[in-house]
Amino acid sequence: MTYHRTIHLSDTDAAGVVYFSSLLSICHEAYERELQLMGIDLKSLFLNSEIAIPITHAEIDFYQPLFCGYNLRLDISITNYNNTGFSITYYVISELIPNKYSAIAQTTHVSIDINNRQRTSLAPSILNWLHKKSENMHK
Repeated sequence: MTYHRTIHLSDTDAAGVVYFSSLLSICHEAYERELQLMGIDLKSLFLNSEIAIPITHAEIDFYQPLFCGYNLRLDISITNYNNTGFSITYYVISELIPNKYSAIAQTTHVSIDINNRQRTSLAPSILNWLHKKSENMHK
């Protein structure tokens, strides 16, 4: 899936450059949008659920500054998954340099039981999304 987003002033620091945590938030927007496009109702997935899927690791590398007003394209890839967790890589591309990555981010998510905080199986809808996403990437 490809996600498009413009960098807003609120995403930037005092110099007008996207703040690192803002770009991670934009990546998370892309992840949420992809789940919605797969028909996953986020509210029902997490509201009154016995599981949570926290991010346990996040990293981002910047290759060029991204300024307010830049239009971005984020391409999402599942880099690995199993029945209790997964990692997503986000390839961030600016319209100004469409053939180069402006940044690459990765988030790692783990499914936990909210009562005992131990790893547990991902929801079937998430596992189905991961399987379909992984299948499409290998075609």
